[in-house]
Amino acid sequence: MYIVFVLIILIGLLYKTKFIQHTRPLLLFVSLVYFGFIDGGCDCVLFFFQGFILYLMGKSLFLFSFIFIVTLIVLSVIFGAIWCGWICWLGALQEFIYQKNKWNLFQSKKSQKILLYIQMSAFVALIIWLILSQRPVLCGYDPFVSVFRLKIFNWVGYITVPLLLLSSLFIFRPFCRIFCPIGLLLYGVKYLPFAKKLKLDNCTNCRKCHSYCKMGAIQEKQIEKTCIMCGECKKAECKSIK
Repeated sequence: MYIVFVLIILIGLLYKTKFIQHTRPLLLFVSLVYFGFIDGGCDCVLFFFQGFILYLMGKSLFLFSFIFIVTLIVLSVIFGAIWCGWICWLGALQEFIYQKNKWNLFQSKKSQKILLYIQMSAFVALIIWLILSQRPVLCGYDPFVSVFRLKIFNWVGYITVPLLLLSSLFIFRPFCRIFCPIGLLLYGVKYLPFAKKLKLDNCTNCRKCHSYCKMGAIQEKQIEKTCIMCGECKKAECKSIK
């Protein structure tokens, strides 16, 4: 798992080069195949997050999860949300399923706010669930594990797995934008004044980059904190993107 941190550092250092931008689909595919289908999708970000919370509650068994999340936060401060846009196998699965369509769902600024409120509510609900249960609760209900292992483990999976696959077909990374606790955590990291993030300087509002951002993170003359550093906006060859 430590190879993940090495990759984040390498990608972060080479992020502005055209070479590394061309490797993103390959890196996502390798991550999806190895960490997803070969490794069975576990451990994943949901596992690490719940372990992180449980460790903060005094469950020393989850020390590695705590170290993983803290390291991920530190690297995200230095290099940006490279984990989300380049490595996460959960995000990769959704991204490869997605088919571009005419509806462009959840691209407006208003929809971004609504999704954020839903994600924050899910974040709080998950923490309350962990506090009440005092044990890892997500592994048996994680739809990604069911997909990666090609097996549905309980009746909840018969609802969440089709919902995940169908929504990913029409919405770009729906889980990442609506439920992922790590996504919200790294979203919060971007509020730190010294945290790495893309921004628009001297933007003329030509909107060329908007069509490349499937996350809907580019709004008006700024890049929102929902940006996953995928670098797709750079295809617009806009000099304002820094």
